[in-house]
Amino acid sequence: MFSWEELKQRPEITRKIDWEITPAQAFEAYQIKSTQAQRGLEAVYYFYLSTWRGENKVLLVRRTHVDSQAVAQAPAPPELAAAAAREGQGQDMPRGQLALNPKLRLWLRRELGLEPGAESSG
Repeated sequence: MFSWEELKQRPEITRKIDWEITPAQAFEAYQIKSTQAQRGLEAVYYFYLSTWRGENKVLLVRRTHVDSQAVAQAPAPPELAAAAAREGQGQDMPRGQLALNPKLRLWLRRELGLEPGAESSG
């Protein structure tokens, strides 16, 4: 797994992040064990909020039709992660995986230098 600073230096990854796909959409597209569903699917990178066992971790994953791999953990401000967890309560699918809310998505894009007003906070 890359550190946050290492990820920032990997444009070949950050430019490929799908900011629209949700954990549920990724699960449906990539985990269904149907040969037809797997044809033509390229690897996808996306962020989600992990709420497994009460944690609020923002993770970047790379998912293929074979597996998923954690790429990096974002040092999101705890208040942003907690707000996103509250907003998404009961919508975790797969279990413990929530889609990002707009504020958290914007913070990530700014941190990665993909959005105007980028300011690195560490």
